[in-house]
Amino acid sequence: MSSQIMDKSESGGCGCKIPSTMLSKILSQTAKANTVQNKKVALGFESSDDCAVYDIGEKYLLFTTDFFSPIVNDPYVFGQLAASNAVSDIFASGGIPLIANSIMAFDPEVVSAEQVSQMILGAQSVMNKLNVSIVGGHTIKNSQPLYGFSIIGEVEKPRLKKNNTAVAGDLLVMTRPIGVGIIANALKSGLIDQEDIGSSTLVKIVGDNSIGRVLSETNGVSSLTDITGFGLIGHISEMVGLGNLDAELNTDALPFYEGTESIAVSVTSPDSGVFSNIKKYAQYVDYQTDLPLAKKFLLHDPQTNGGLLFTVSPESYEASRQEWGLLCPDLTVIGKIEKGTGKIRIY
Repeated sequence: MSSQIMDKSESGGCGCKIPSTMLSKILSQTAKANTVQNKKVALGFESSDDCAVYDIGEKYLLFTTDFFSPIVNDPYVFGQLAASNAVSDIFASGGIPLIANSIMAFDPEVVSAEQVSQMILGAQSVMNKLNVSIVGGHTIKNSQPLYGFSIIGEVEKPRLKKNNTAVAGDLLVMTRPIGVGIIANALKSGLIDQEDIGSSTLVKIVGDNSIGRVLSETNGVSSLTDITGFGLIGHISEMVGLGNLDAELNTDALPFYEGTESIAVSVTSPDSGVFSNIKKYAQYVDYQTDLPLAKKFLLHDPQTNGGLLFTVSPESYEASRQEWGLLCPDLTVIGKIEKGTGKIRIY
């Protein structure tokens, strides 16, 4: 017996992440148990970055894993999202994805073979476009459908980008609107159907972040990450998390997916990832204006396959703006980085 795959999802997409406060507590208690010191590990847990980085000589090997439960009922679209989201971490590090192993779980009495096939075909369409070979995987029975990938990629050493290396004076730039979590909640609550999502919006939601590879060519791009389950504020906090920088965020410039501001409050429940993110990152946020509740929710909205967030010198941005804009029409300057104490000042 088959059913709508999203109906079996308790919380969809990157909104199904363990609350960041709990995750931080777990890692603080277990980090010391990892006593293996491998000098070729160039980047691991220490900065909550997008990929593990391993030195293989002239290049770095990149490794990441990402999987989640459905945010849509269309299994083909779910597969596209799972693939694009997984390879995003490689692009957010400036690299090229090479090979992938799939991670899948579902209840065979609820999810049909045809639905699973459509999930795989959706993911394969993305991997084919990006020239990524799916070389294996692992599938288990589970009451909640899950799908994703572990990805191996590579990057030339000068092109590696990290999430916490922003420079005072940089611009803060986004490549895609936010509000995917709000849309997912509206779908799950029945407020909207997938047919209500405009085709241009759906193309962006399932799109890839391969522009990260282009951004890595520019030395003036000082830090780079993708916006996922911890929301825009959470990922900005990683950029200023070392404590000697502040971010100024212009909410009037923020691009939101169409219609999300009008439904954000009505579809956000107290047990959602939005409230978890608000609690986690409250210490970093300094509101300089009375922000509507809908916008506040969107700032903390967990994104599934969200766009990229990067910092870049004004000179480099101006020199590359036209080229980048052709590749990424939604490219938007949303603020700037200044010397400070690790705060996000919201205007």
